[in-house]
Amino acid sequence: MTSSAHQASPPAASEDDSVSSLLQRHLEEGRFVLTADLLPPKGGGWAGLASRAACLRDTVTAVNVADMPSAVLAQSPLAASVLLLSMGVEPVLQLTCRDRNVLALQADLLAAHALGIRNILGLTGDHVRFGDHPGAKPVFDISATDLLLVIAELNAGRSAAGGSLDGPCHFFAGAAANPTQTPLEPQLLRTLCKSHAGAKFFQTQPLFHLEQWHTFEEQLRDHAMDTPVLVGTFLLESPGMARFMHHKVPGVVIPDSVMTGIERTEDPSAYGRALVRDLIEALRESGVAGVHLMTHNRFETVAELSHELNIAEKSGTPAPSQPTLDPTF
Repeated sequence: MTSSAHQASPPAASEDDSVSSLLQRHLEEGRFVLTADLLPPKGGGWAGLASRAACLRDTVTAVNVADMPSAVLAQSPLAASVLLLSMGVEPVLQLTCRDRNVLALQADLLAAHALGIRNILGLTGDHVRFGDHPGAKPVFDISATDLLLVIAELNAGRSAAGGSLDGPCHFFAGAAANPTQTPLEPQLLRTLCKSHAGAKFFQTQPLFHLEQWHTFEEQLRDHAMDTPVLVGTFLLESPGMARFMHHKVPGVVIPDSVMTGIERTEDPSAYGRALVRDLIEALRESGVAGVHLMTHNRFETVAELSHELNIAEKSGTPAPSQPTLDPTF
């Protein structure tokens, strides 16, 4: 017989399923938002998640849980999202169109909603040819923009096929943007289309210099787009990491000045940390909605930067609509 200590408790009943997420409230209130990312493990366990969650509980507004970035096998982000909720950390569930048709996408969304997840980042997904299963068959039944429309339908109490659901969902849907794409016009058009399709916030690909953001920001302003944008940046730790990201990771462009700086410094890790610290500070002063800091699970550094910059402000208590699960299962 399986011990009850290793079984998940059923989701707690909610008095008000429509309670907005902390991320939504902070953005609507105009508070500067810091989010981090979590890469699920390539295995069946979750050793160390509780200590990682403790680092983030009072230092960020929410944590993105990645859905197999670069098409490399890892746990489904749904598991980590539910566990984070049980630990008092609000997740942003990434959902890619690469591996699921529209029926499966809706099934996962309905399951996520039933488990208390409200924040969704809809992504097209990196093609399988970039990953560790290049022979897998990609799906791409719909695009990320289509997924936003599907989420809007679920929020209205309808399926993508027009059928009625047993009540509406209450998702806070976001999308990705790439300010460094060349030429910029196609990416700008996609961003505007995603906004019209229902994106309530954006997170960008990693940026490393303020000018990389300003050009894109000016274009968005010219088109009167006021959807909040969390500008992405990445904690570089070595010249090799910088070169790999620049040449191998789609959508990432590292400026020559940054590449030269990290190659010449005696302490690349300290250089990378100072780089993101200065960028976060500059972005906050410029009035952006927030920053999405990617670190390959270096959560201690996220916490340190949050406190240094006086960003730490989260209460640590999940919204009432979120269930409590036993993280020991």
